[in-house]
Amino acid sequence: MTYDKKISVVMSVYNGELYLAEAIESILNQTFTNFEFIIINDGSTDSSRAIIESYIDPRIKLLNNDCNQGLAQSLNKGISTARGKYIARMDADDISLPARLEKQVAFMEENAEIGVCGTWVKIFGINPEWVRELETDPETMRCNFIFEHQIVHPSVIMRKDLLLKHQLFYNPVYKKAQDYELWCRCSRYLSVSNMTEVLLLYRERNDEQKTTHLMEQQYYANLIQLEELERLGMKPTAEEIVLHQEISVWRIPAEEIFAGISRRWFDKLLEANIRTHYYPEPAFTNNIEKRWLKICEISKVGI
Repeated sequence: MTYDKKISVVMSVYNGELYLAEAIESILNQTFTNFEFIIINDGSTDSSRAIIESYIDPRIKLLNNDCNQGLAQSLNKGISTARGKYIARMDADDISLPARLEKQVAFMEENAEIGVCGTWVKIFGINPEWVRELETDPETMRCNFIFEHQIVHPSVIMRKDLLLKHQLFYNPVYKKAQDYELWCRCSRYLSVSNMTEVLLLYRERNDEQKTTHLMEQQYYANLIQLEELERLGMKPTAEEIVLHQEISVWRIPAEEIFAGISRRWFDKLLEANIRTHYYPEPAFTNNIEKRWLKICEISKVGI
């Protein structure tokens, strides 16, 4: 396949006028310039389209949805249109640091075994700001997906040929956490990783909309984790599902009985993996034991 551009940056926008200009300019001002910038206006009713059209830059390719189709459908449209060797994601309220694309392309060129790669990010817009440092080892990350998200969506870069080869598109069934579900599928076919450098400023908001968003995110994250358990060959009870969810978000009471229940659940997970070989070993066992030690620490239980 011949590529006209090294990178296709794909960004979906729905009523994002507040921070959109800042996000667009952070891409246009990248030190790496061999890219196309595919922006999908997903039926915005505010001034988002006008803001996008105000930029006269041949690298911008604007796609307009007549009505709001949702993030998954819009991103799939962008990926299908993309001509780049790599797909880089961006969100309409975040900021890519100037060398982001340059450093991510260099990393992918030097690490041919990696199919999807995110970065560490700085959380801003709240007080205090903080850096989210993420796991980098592909096998450890794959094993962690049964409990939690491992990649910050707008920081990611992906190999387009592998996405097409394995038909790794976003699933529109998931109204939220679409990326989490996609990374779980990706990890079955290719290696995922993170760069140990902050290359994106990720905006957080403290408002009522954020609370609703987080509740929806958690609902779909719970469904994704349940699917991972089923792929592990498990049919958890209602009580076990709740327990797994509590462990996943580190809702750990300082009670010895919780530690005991968690240990029995972890043993079930380990036994299931011995039967199915779904997760790589010894990474899965190491992941479980590390999580167990942390639960014991929180629960104030002697080991």
